[in-house]
Amino acid sequence: WLDTKGKILGSGSNTMQGILADAASKSPPQLVTFIVYDLPNRDCHAKASNGEICCTYNADGSCDYAKAGDCSAGLAEYKAEYIDKIVSLLKEYEGRVPIVLVIEPDSLPNLSTNHGDPRCGNSATVAAYKGGIQYAVQSIGSAAPSVAMYLDAGHGGWLGWKDNMKDYVATIRDL
Repeated sequence: WLDTKGKILGSGSNTMQGILADAASKSPPQLVTFIVYDLPNRDCHAKASNGEICCTYNADGSCDYAKAGDCSAGLAEYKAEYIDKIVSLLKEYEGRVPIVLVIEPDSLPNLSTNHGDPRCGNSATVAAYKGGIQYAVQSIGSAAPSVAMYLDAGHGGWLGWKDNMKDYVATIRDL
């Protein structure tokens, strides 16, 4: 899980860079799977795995999920300090290591099913999730076209209801 910026660069099996270097050293190179998971205002509904990047920070460094806005500062941090570093590594290993990425699990399903929750439905969180995922997918796809990406769609018990699925499809179309 790439759930913090600190897990991207460095050596050893606890960083993306170390895992990719190890996989590339094998013959044949081993398939590597990473979960990209550090959007601003991450996990807006459950608060089970709050992230380190916020649209607006509280005094204690936690996210202020109620604050509306465009999340421009949070998105800038996500792009420059998280996604761009991942993209740089993926570009370095493009064609050398088979890579699969799971992109921001639960995030888009949260927007579809929890827009009534002010932590998920406010303009800052919506901007962070849509803009962040769009940037991640486009940047990764451009730099490393052989990387397979899975965009999480939840599960049938979560999005299987007609209204939820309609909203999710509309969310995906907006990306």
